[in-house]
Amino acid sequence: METGPALDTRLESFRNVSMEFDFVYGMLAKACGLSGTEYWALILIREGVETQREISEKLSLSRQTLNSAFKLLIRKGLVRLEHFERDQRSKRAVLTEEGNRFVDTTIARTRRLEEQAWQTMTEEEQAALIRLTHQFSTALRQSLQAQNK
Repeated sequence: METGPALDTRLESFRNVSMEFDFVYGMLAKACGLSGTEYWALILIREGVETQREISEKLSLSRQTLNSAFKLLIRKGLVRLEHFERDQRSKRAVLTEEGNRFVDTTIARTRRLEEQAWQTMTEEEQAALIRLTHQFSTALRQSLQAQNK
């Protein structure tokens, strides 16, 4: 296994790029007047993710953090929570009319920016980025799980 300054420099460069990536996505959310959590929650709700539990798992966030974001989304009139017909103990998140309009206009603009940036890469570069990012996150997750056993 490689060690030393060259490995440290490459890993530090990757960490910096990763933080830059997070920062840019945070800028997309701010351009919509939202926190990152609110932004991704609206996108996931639009994509059919129904419960706060599912959203918190997808975003790797605590339920408390997501609950705070939901309170803001509800206060802004973008989301409402309603009971499932089959399970009155659980609630599903639903976009309000205003929430649908907001996603269709404001968030759609930032998604177009994301698509434009994505299209600056070739299909091969896109596929490599997806593959390598997944490969690294899987390896890191497995290392963490092995350490915690």
